[in-house]
Amino acid sequence: MLNNQLKSDLHKQQLLPIFNTTNLESDIARLKKYLNQNKSIEYIEITLREKESFSIAVELKKYFSDCKFGLGSVLTKEDVIRGQDHNFNFYVSPGIIEEILEMKNPSYIPGAETVSEFIHLSKKGYEIIKFFPANLNGEDKKLQSIKNILRNIKFIPTGGVNKDNIDKYLNLKNVLCVGTSNFEEF
Repeated sequence: MLNNQLKSDLHKQQLLPIFNTTNLESDIARLKKYLNQNKSIEYIEITLREKESFSIAVELKKYFSDCKFGLGSVLTKEDVIRGQDHNFNFYVSPGIIEEILEMKNPSYIPGAETVSEFIHLSKKGYEIIKFFPANLNGEDKKLQSIKNILRNIKFIPTGGVNKDNIDKYLNLKNVLCVGTSNFEEF
């Protein structure tokens, strides 16, 4: 169901920076430094974890107009609608949010951690799934063990992705890309 261009671009990018906002001024400085050192990064996820996260995300999107921003930690249908009103490029949830699944938004990436959840999402037409939290749910070993069972699903593992394990994920055929808030390590 995921938009083919977004899918292709994320696969090519391999690393999806997950940006947890703090305050606009320091966020601009941090992101500017990172993007100057990583010219190939086009897509960035901004989490909606703090009270001001959405307004900061809107400002970051304006400031870094060459980037494509998505909203993460999306928990309600209203989060997606608000993001659509501001032309965000994609939306990511940490788990299954049925009211968002029903929207059938081609830029939505639901999250899951169990095989049953993966199957449920696959039956709903979702073939790209955020595997979260990967570090607490079998990591790359889990994805390796199910690759021949759930052949039509590609994963975006997040949670605990770091320099020590990133290649283990990226070497798997069922991994589209990895997401990490530790993106400055790379």
